[in-house]
Amino acid sequence: MAERSDRRVVLELSRATRACGWGLLALGAAALPAAHAIDPWWTIAPAAAVALGAVLATLQRRLVLDREAGTLVYEHRVAGLRRAERVPLFHLRAVVVAAQPGVRSRYVAFIERRVGEPIYLDEARRVARLMRMAEAVAEVAEVRLEYDAGA
Repeated sequence: MAERSDRRVVLELSRATRACGWGLLALGAAALPAAHAIDPWWTIAPAAAVALGAVLATLQRRLVLDREAGTLVYEHRVAGLRRAERVPLFHLRAVVVAAQPGVRSRYVAFIERRVGEPIYLDEARRVARLMRMAEAVAEVAEVRLEYDAGA
């Protein structure tokens, strides 16, 4: 959580995600000439690392839940392409923390909407961190919190 108060919650990706992306991009770029010297087909893996690194390095996600404004603003940017969505708080139904079906000890948190697709918050192996985040979001949005351990 980037910011939390009684009336506002801000969630953002950590700087570690961007740092990992830049590191992967640099590693892939450094490996490209060596791979090409061995065989041109070997450049596929470093090129994929460069592409994935570029996506991670430019990835930005921000979710602002503001009770004063009565809205949830969700922004998503990748490689300069921006997608933003503004949802009134009365369109939100619940904040859900659920076990992912078919995946052992993996949990996902999302906001269920009355109309439209759910808004993904985060996923983790342990439920405690997700519950703290979900409780903060549910408190500000004034919606119920659901925990589904058997999904």
